Amino acid sequence: MKNKNNKLLSFWHQSPTVEQGLAGGINLFTPLRMVMALGVLLGHSYVINFGPDIPEPLSLFNMTISYVAVNGFFILSGLLITRSIDRNPDFIRFFTARFLRLFPAMFAMAILASFVFGPLVSDLSPAAYFTDPMTWRYVANILSFGDTAGGPPQIFPGNLFEGEWSASLWTLRYEAIAYVGTAVLAWIGVSRSRQLMLAIFVLSVAAFMLVRIEALGLPVQLEDLSRFAVTYMLGAVIYCYRDVIRLSWGVGALICGLALLSGPTVSFEIMLNFVLAAGILLIGFAKLPGRLQMSKMPDFSYGVYIWQWPIMQALWYYNLARDPYTMMALAIPASVIMGALSWYLLEKPVLALKDPAAIWLRSKITARKTA
Repeated sequence: MKNKNNKLLSFWHQSPTVEQGLAGGINLFTPLRMVMALGVLLGHSYVINFGPDIPEPLSLFNMTISYVAVNGFFILSGLLITRSIDRNPDFIRFFTARFLRLFPAMFAMAILASFVFGPLVSDLSPAAYFTDPMTWRYVANILSFGDTAGGPPQIFPGNLFEGEWSASLWTLRYEAIAYVGTAVLAWIGVSRSRQLMLAIFVLSVAAFMLVRIEALGLPVQLEDLSRFAVTYMLGAVIYCYRDVIRLSWGVGALICGLALLSGPTVSFEIMLNFVLAAGILLIGFAKLPGRLQMSKMPDFSYGVYIWQWPIMQALWYYNLARDPYTMMALAIPASVIMGALSWYLLEKPVLALKDPAAIWLRSKITARKTA
């Protein structure tokens, strides 16, 4: 028994740590983000066709593929954003980079929705459309994270989700909240204490369990906030314990087994988040054939994520896809094309400006302080 335990310990210590994986500089996180963006699309292809009351078939214990994919986004974001501010605690650069990552692509989508594509899928005349205040208000709603599920006036009449252009964007307000929270924790020094970060994660899990007690009747926004607090903080804690957590497929399989045993209780989602985290780490750092080439894949995932819903709405509206499989077959290439256009024409050029923009902003703030 002692020899067996020694072998297990030796195997565990031979497994690389997350820190070693991050230091290697090569990972598959960008392809994983694309897989998760397409996972959202696959789930939504059923929703677009059957409405919100028909459950998606791609689910386990009521956890749908689109729901799980979004959780995965937040776990990976928590890991990478916490790492970013830890390596460079420059708050001006941090917020500049985060702003340029989220807002330009959203702004472009909102402008195109209101003034290019909207008139093509609205039952209003051009004159009525462009004089309707909602045509102009929609852009402000998107940029302020207001009614992100809506759209320009009277679009997609007859669709199951009539009037909705950008139903997927509601999650981005929580991503923005997470960015602010990350900066606050770094500013007050909490993120430098792994014990305090772990304590915050435990508290977020407790809050998650509490708000899901149906008898309390708490607002759905609190449920969403608790959901994303757990996932984002899980990624952040993984980064804090990066020198301790090891990349072991055996441990990953054990976590999967424990998750299955916990279903279909409310704790299943917590365990599923650990499964997601294990999968992201193990696949993200796996030494697969073609790993170097895959790691250089352009990051189309954000464009795919924000464009997949209006693309599927349009496919339904024009009667090009009236079942989920045709929807998938047409929406995947169309969304990837839009994601590529968004990346090459806007996101990549704008992100290249984050350092010059941060320098310019810092100079303005300094000049104002000395004036």
